[in-house]
Amino acid sequence: MPDGRVNPGEMTSFNHYALGAVVDFLHRRVAGLAPGEPGYRSILVEPRPGGGLERASARHLTPFGEAEVSWTRGAGLLQVAVTIPPGARGIVRLPVAGWTEQLVGPGTHSFAVPFRAPEGDPARPVRIDPHAHPDPDAPDEGA
Repeated sequence: MPDGRVNPGEMTSFNHYALGAVVDFLHRRVAGLAPGEPGYRSILVEPRPGGGLERASARHLTPFGEAEVSWTRGAGLLQVAVTIPPGARGIVRLPVAGWTEQLVGPGTHSFAVPFRAPEGDPARPVRIDPHAHPDPDAPDEGA
């Protein structure tokens, strides 16, 4: 909805694959917040900026407390803020050549690394299902 609500009724379930898969993708792939091991004792932070997005964030209430990641990019920098709850540890992987995985403890951590501007994101080709019947009207894949 334009005001930020998902559904004005009470029948929205994120357990349904159609919604849950989208939310999972946004949390794990775009924002970059995922369990590093079962139960969130370790938390994987691996944002993947792209698609022209300038920022993303996600938070999750783990058995240890709230974990959170947010990132913004612009002016040639990717800035990432990570919050790891007490009793857990974070594994930070940033999409930068030469980045060394960082292990962090509980608390809030900030990182800033050189990164392309949103308008510099590469176009992503659409993958074609090799098992699908060919569409005679579709342009060649390389076109």
